[in-house]
Amino acid sequence: MKGKKLFQLLACLTNEEFKLLAKAIKSPLWNTNDRLILVYRQLKPFYPAFEVKEKNYHQIYRVLFKEAAYNDYKLRRLFSELTKITERFLIHLELEKAPQSNDQFLVQALGRRNVYHYFEKETLTLLDQLKEVPFKDMEHYQTLISLHYDLYFHPLTNRHSINDDHLAALMNNIDSYYILAKLRVGSEWKNREKMLNTRYEIQLEKAILGTFGEQLEGQNPIYRMYKLVYQLFQQEESEMVFHQLKDLFIPQIRKLRQIDQFFILHHLINFSARQINNGKAGFYKEALDLYKIGLTQELLLENGKMREASFSNIILLGCQEKAFEWTEHFISIYAQYLDEEIREDAKIHALGLWHFYKKDYSKSTEQLLHHKFSPAYQPRVRIIIIRSLFEQFIKDHSIYSLLQAQLDAFEKYISRNEFMNKSRLEPHINTTRIIRKFAQLLFEHEPKKGIKEWLEQELASEKKIIGKPWLEDKVKQLLKSGVQ
Repeated sequence: MKGKKLFQLLACLTNEEFKLLAKAIKSPLWNTNDRLILVYRQLKPFYPAFEVKEKNYHQIYRVLFKEAAYNDYKLRRLFSELTKITERFLIHLELEKAPQSNDQFLVQALGRRNVYHYFEKETLTLLDQLKEVPFKDMEHYQTLISLHYDLYFHPLTNRHSINDDHLAALMNNIDSYYILAKLRVGSEWKNREKMLNTRYEIQLEKAILGTFGEQLEGQNPIYRMYKLVYQLFQQEESEMVFHQLKDLFIPQIRKLRQIDQFFILHHLINFSARQINNGKAGFYKEALDLYKIGLTQELLLENGKMREASFSNIILLGCQEKAFEWTEHFISIYAQYLDEEIREDAKIHALGLWHFYKKDYSKSTEQLLHHKFSPAYQPRVRIIIIRSLFEQFIKDHSIYSLLQAQLDAFEKYISRNEFMNKSRLEPHINTTRIIRKFAQLLFEHEPKKGIKEWLEQELASEKKIIGKPWLEDKVKQLLKSGVQ
C-alpha cells in the first residue's frame, strides 16, 4: 500500500491539527515544493479513514502531473516528502504542549552559540523557577542535571572559581535522580517477579531504601511514595503500607506529574487485585475506588483509548460492590473508548455480567447466547452462561439437560481449540467440573450435608477456580435451606 506510513500519521491528527498542517505545508519554512500542497488537498477528502484505492492513486497522479502515464515512483517520492513534513509537524505539536522544554531548548541554543551572558541569565532564571515546583520527581532532577551540567561545563564558565555551587548541585541531583529511578524501575521488576514467578537482583537495594535514600526521606514526598510502592511487594505489613501510600498519594494526586499519577495508581490497583485473589473481599471496594480516581483524573484513557482489561475489571468490581446504576452508566460512557475490534464483544459481555450480578439470570443468558463472540471472549462468556443456567437450575430442575448440554459444549470447545493456552483455561475447566458435579448431586437429591462437605473441600484445595466467592455463597445457601 502506497503512503501507508503517511496515512497513519495523518489519521492520528485531530481535525484541528489536520487543518493546521495545511498551514505548515504552505509555509516556505516547512516546504518549497508546491506539489505537496496539491497532495494534501487531494488526500483531504480521505481523512481520517484514508481508504485509498488504486484508482484513487491514479486520479491523484493526474492532478499532480497532468500526465496520462502513471509513474508509481514519482508519487511515492511525494508521499515520502509529505511524511517528513508531517513528522516535523508532530514534533512541533509536542513542543507546544511542553513550554518548559522550549525554554530549555532556547538555553541550549544560546549556549551553543556562545551568547554567554543571556545563556547564563536564562539558565539561572529556569533554576529559580524550578525551586517552586510542588514535587521533585525524576523528570525534575533530570532537568536540573541538564541545566547545571551545561552551565558548569560551558567553555566560557570559570571552573576554577572557589564557588562550585553548580558542580555540587549537579552531583546531588544525579544522586537524587538515581535513587528515584531505581525505585520506579525496581518496582516494575518487583511486579514482574510476582507475575512471572522469577527473581531479579536489584543493585544497592538496601542502600536506596536506607542510608542512601535518607537524604530524600524527610524532604521529598515523591521518594516516600516510591519507597512505599516498592514496599508493597514485601510480605510483612504490606496492607499497612498500602493504606500509608494511599493516604499520602490521593490528597496530592493533582499536584503530581501524570506519569507518577499513573505509576502509583497502577501499583495500588495491582496490590488490591492480589489481595482479592487471596480471598480478601474488602479490597473489591478499595480497587473500585481507585479505578474511579483513575477515571476522574483521566488516567485510564491512553491516547483516547481504554484497555479492555481495565474496562472488564471495572465492570466486575462495580457488580461485586452492587453499584449497578453506576456500572450501567460506566458501560454506556466508556465502551466507545475501547478498540473497535473488540468493542461490541466487550459491551455485550459487560451487560451479560451486569444482569448476572443483578440476579436477572434469564436476561444474562439471553444477552450472551444471542451474540457471536470472538474466540478470545468465548471462555469467560461461556462461564457466565453456565453460572446463570446453574442459578436457574437451582429453582427449576427441568433445565438440568440444558445446563449439562452447555457444560458439554464448553468442554468440547476447549478440547478442539489448540490455539488456546491450556494453563490459562485451567480455572475455567476446574470451575465447570465443580458446577457439573454440584448440579448432578442436587439433581439426584443427594444429602445436602454431603454436598456441602464436598464443596467446602473443593474450595479449600489449591485448584484455581473462577467465581470462588459465588461458590462459597452456594455453600451458605445450602446451610440456609437446612442441611440434611
